[in-house]
Amino acid sequence: MLLLSHQIHQAMPVRLLVSIAILIIAFLVLFLVLIASETALTVWHYLKQAPLWVQLGYAVILVGLPLLTLVFFWNWFKPSKKKSSRTAKRPLSDEALQEELLESAGQGVDVSEALEEIREQRRRRGTGEVFLAVYGEVSSGKSSLVKAILPEAEADSDARAGTTRVIRHYSWQSSSGDRVVIADLPGFNLEDDTAALDETRRAHLVIFLCDSDLTSSQATQIEYLKSLKKPIVLALNKSDRYSESELDTLLNEISHKTGLDASDIVAISTGGREEVVRMLGEGIERRGTRDRQPEIAKLRKTVQRHLDQDRDLMESLRQTAVLTLASEKLDAARDRYRDEKASELVSKYSRRAIFGALAAVAPGSDLVIQGILATRLIRELSKLYDVPVKEIEIESFLELAGGKVKNMTALTLAIAGNAVKAFPGVGTISGGVIHAVAYGMIFDSLGRAAAETMASRGELRPYPAAEAFEDLLHDHLESGAVRFAKMAVSRKDRGASES
Repeated sequence: MLLLSHQIHQAMPVRLLVSIAILIIAFLVLFLVLIASETALTVWHYLKQAPLWVQLGYAVILVGLPLLTLVFFWNWFKPSKKKSSRTAKRPLSDEALQEELLESAGQGVDVSEALEEIREQRRRRGTGEVFLAVYGEVSSGKSSLVKAILPEAEADSDARAGTTRVIRHYSWQSSSGDRVVIADLPGFNLEDDTAALDETRRAHLVIFLCDSDLTSSQATQIEYLKSLKKPIVLALNKSDRYSESELDTLLNEISHKTGLDASDIVAISTGGREEVVRMLGEGIERRGTRDRQPEIAKLRKTVQRHLDQDRDLMESLRQTAVLTLASEKLDAARDRYRDEKASELVSKYSRRAIFGALAAVAPGSDLVIQGILATRLIRELSKLYDVPVKEIEIESFLELAGGKVKNMTALTLAIAGNAVKAFPGVGTISGGVIHAVAYGMIFDSLGRAAAETMASRGELRPYPAAEAFEDLLHDHLESGAVRFAKMAVSRKDRGASES
């Protein structure tokens, strides 16, 4: 009871102070409202007697000044707009892509893959050939289809799964005189096979082969192929296993699942060899094989229809697809170049952080040096990734990262100390070296976090970047400590010998 009474007596002065503060604030607000009202009425009285141009000018100032203030603060505090090379591109064309290639090559980017894609596109366009990509699951009959179209083609066909290992090209002269090149693609997941995907995008038309109702994975592959904006013909192989009614039902079901036009879904049989069992009487069986005659007339007719009706459209779609492919390879080359340069920048500034910590003499001077270095590092990274970064974003990121460091300073210094002790003869080395090693680890994680955020988001987002910094620092404490300890000890020894 006495304790409760004591608490009440302690709480009373606090409540009294809060009440007085509220009353003072209320009177101040009332006072400001009265002054503002009096001023407004006085101004209004004089404005009514002033000329019209004075009234309009005053109204513009009265409205414009708050708006300008709001715009200023909005531009200052709002996040920087994402300025990604991918999203800020001009419309894709040969000329625009060539300019980007020249610009990137001038910066030191390896543009050989993108150039090779453009050369291959021009070579194919010059031949006037139509390219068909034959795609399907393992052992669906792709090689047998090529052999059915071109009996003289040497395409490996085997009942074992995955006979096709590489992309093979075969030529076919259509009945209309078109020269068609068939690309027999490996029977793997298209999204995981870069070579097969690239060849599909270079093609004018895709033939998707299956031998039964579509599985969920096949339906997914069809949807992915549709996203490439290519004409697709679906060929149901081994159709001779079904009755006519069963075949009609199956074709309708496939059309419903895929959303493909019924005229682009055909039933075929690629032939090949099949196992047969002959009864010789008295329960005796003889097993053997026989050739099945291919039935692909409907497929030929459907492909020819596309060649006759959609030739210009297919060429336009292929042109766009190949340009996009070349552009993506250029983007990938730029990303690799930026990652390499970012790694070099982070290493350079990590070394400077170590040397700065070793050179610091006045208490706290190392913090000033490292703050300047951190700002410079982020600015250089933003220039490399072509990302506009504001001073307030840098300050916010460094402040958040500093908070993360404070929470794990003891662990960082302990691991840095253990790493230094791994070098013979330096077990009793000064704490300044341990401090320098810790700074090296911190800067390494700081730079990589900023680089990863800019690369993935196209902007420096302080909070996600600080979270990435903490994760990187945790994950690379042990591995980074020895590397930076070696660097710091080497620098310390060099300094000692010079003095």
